[in-house]
Amino acid sequence: MWASAGVLTPQSWARRECERRAEDAPEEWPRVLSPTEEWLLWREAAQDAARHYPFLDPGLLAESLRRSSERAAAYGIAVRPAALDGEAALLFEARRGFEARCRELNAVSVSALIPRLRSGPARELLMRGFDAIPPWLAALAPQSAGDGASAAPRANAAVRGVRTADAVTQMEAIAAWCRERFRTQPDARLLVMLPGPAGARERLAALIRDALDPEAPLSLERTSRALVGIEGGDPFGALALPAQALLTLDVLAGAVIEVALIGRWLTSPCWETPDAARRAHLALLLRERGPTSLGLREFLGALQLAPRELKSEAALTALGWPGVLATGGAAHQTRLRWRELLEEFGELAASVATLEREAALELLRALAMRTSFRPSDEGVPVTVSPLLADPVVIYDGIWVGSLDADALPQPPAPDPYLPLQAQIAAGVPEASVAGRRAQGDGLFAAWRRGTRELVLSVPARDEDRELLPSPYLTGLAFEEAPAAKLWLPLRLHREGRTEHITDVRGTTFNPLTPLPGGTRALTLQNTCAFRAYAELRLGAVPLEHAEPGVPMDQRGLLLHAALQMLWAELRNSQALAALDEGALEVLITQCVAQAARALQAEVGRGRRARRAPDTQFDLFAVLSPALERECERATGLIRRLCALERTRPAFTVEATEQMAELALGGGRVRLRLDRIDRIAGGRAVLDYKSGRPGTPDWYGERPTHPQLLAYLAALGDDVRALATVNLTAREVRFTGVAESGALLPRVKALPATAAAAADWSAQRDRWLALIERLIRAFLAGDAQVDPAPGACDYCHLTDVCRIGAHVAIAAASHADETDE
Repeated sequence: MWASAGVLTPQSWARRECERRAEDAPEEWPRVLSPTEEWLLWREAAQDAARHYPFLDPGLLAESLRRSSERAAAYGIAVRPAALDGEAALLFEARRGFEARCRELNAVSVSALIPRLRSGPARELLMRGFDAIPPWLAALAPQSAGDGASAAPRANAAVRGVRTADAVTQMEAIAAWCRERFRTQPDARLLVMLPGPAGARERLAALIRDALDPEAPLSLERTSRALVGIEGGDPFGALALPAQALLTLDVLAGAVIEVALIGRWLTSPCWETPDAARRAHLALLLRERGPTSLGLREFLGALQLAPRELKSEAALTALGWPGVLATGGAAHQTRLRWRELLEEFGELAASVATLEREAALELLRALAMRTSFRPSDEGVPVTVSPLLADPVVIYDGIWVGSLDADALPQPPAPDPYLPLQAQIAAGVPEASVAGRRAQGDGLFAAWRRGTRELVLSVPARDEDRELLPSPYLTGLAFEEAPAAKLWLPLRLHREGRTEHITDVRGTTFNPLTPLPGGTRALTLQNTCAFRAYAELRLGAVPLEHAEPGVPMDQRGLLLHAALQMLWAELRNSQALAALDEGALEVLITQCVAQAARALQAEVGRGRRARRAPDTQFDLFAVLSPALERECERATGLIRRLCALERTRPAFTVEATEQMAELALGGGRVRLRLDRIDRIAGGRAVLDYKSGRPGTPDWYGERPTHPQLLAYLAALGDDVRALATVNLTAREVRFTGVAESGALLPRVKALPATAAAAADWSAQRDRWLALIERLIRAFLAGDAQVDPAPGACDYCHLTDVCRIGAHVAIAAASHADETDE
């Protein structure tokens, strides 16, 4: 039996030593603040010192000021008031406020007690892994500090350099090196240092796992041995388990939470009951029929939307958090850390008398977000570290990657809250070029002492930026690392042995049933057959989400309803011309107001909303401010449209919002025509759009507005014009095609080009054949991934169809943001 050495950071050791001495002599030593108390007092002091800077984050500022104060204490730098608007003045004010609160509590921080550690016996210290030892720590153990802060002398490792084409090739080379090392030495312990974004280390870890155990991804049983561990951690409050717990506390406390967050809360895996499908069903119902935000009372009321069997299981009294956790797993470690966090939060009782519920939850969330955590992976053969640091222990091999000229030596980064000259005089290594150079020399020497094989690599470029090697790589003969293709699918791929299956057709659709979605089925089939099948046959629709103001589809409904009421009153162009501007303004305002009340009642239906008849003015109906602003906008757009309508030849509005059915190609399509006008020589079909008109294609294989062509097919031979009526703030106009250029404003006749037919009748036959082809393709289950130009820009299914992995997505040749 022998005592194990305690491995601590300097600050942790100082805290333990102060607490030990305070326990031995309580009358001589004051109470030492806990780490959580220090965090809270610095947070309060920073918030008070920065009260004139409303845009500063108090949490981040408090952390920066605390670190600067500890650095000043460690290097003996005096903190004095500087310029009134300088960073040093901000540190001085915050530190003064922090010390005042410490006096009120009759407690001190560890940094304030560091000078007292020199008086009295100190235990034997061994210091390892330091690039620069703080003066106060060097004074406590001068012999250990004089050892060079390194382990016993070891044989220097053989160093070799590797130059890769890019960062991806560098990761493949690292994975190949790990595989070869374990092939020759199965019990090897390897260290990989890779600075940069955390995502690159996650990808590297996955690549190494695949290289060391290529059968694991294809095995049904999970391997019990962890192969790769990543040092560092993520904000604890951002992990799934504590994030779920914090949101649960917010819900129980009655906080008003957005429906999107409620949905993530319900679909979190950290539940025992109810099952995932029922919770997802409730989340979907809340998105579709609930308000944009909910408190506890509203949430309990919203449970009435749920199926009967879900209500009892979703009671908040039986949350079942966090479900069943495997002992020793990552989730179990996270749960234990959550309990520790609550204990740390409880330590604030010594510094704060009482806290309101909302303030307590805010502090708990802030404490969780500042706490870094990653479940431990003990005994892993490969360790991936984000830091360029002394390895401290001996490894069988060390690979240090991404060593470009900006990585080592690092550029100076002096503390902005401390005087620069004082930092240089005190020997703060981050403050000067010489200090950074000394850090680099120490690191390079430590790497050579810490392993038997040292590999230093640098990619030639990072995306479009060329990289120069670090000066420490000067003189190394670089090995050019080819792409090893260690990614599992590439390794498994064998030319000539891979069977390609083209699956572009789903199940056929019942021709006796009308096409789902009406003309939307034709629009989607024309845009991309796969989207039509996935959205209308498989139900792969995007989740609804709350939007500020009035959503786009509601804007379109308001315009449609108001225009329908307006033309129900006017009937024809003669009645429109007979009204003066004042009377027309009154009529438009009345129609928009009536449409808005009907729209608001329709949106509120299903949530105990009372709806008055459309012809009755409801004294109790109060429009929301957003809907009132939208009414003003709609009134202006309709006024401009009426001015344009007055320039047309005589017409009569034959029907608005008319229902019809098209039987063609063996299928049935239900139609809803916005407006049909009787004009000279026939009829004109108009379709209202609240988006930009763009440049529509009428004569290609994929016309922009197939719904208008379906309307043409349903109404017969007397249709002489097809047009969209675009109502936008930029422009109100007719966009379409007609038999003659005199039928609608700015709508031209068929052009004399090869794309169009010789006359209107022949062009109509072409359009009928195109619509028939779309209907037959939908009935046959055609689901080919073949998007029209621009179709993928706003599609929610690109991850499902994987269009980007096969073809380059074509840019849109026209823009048409519609209200459909």
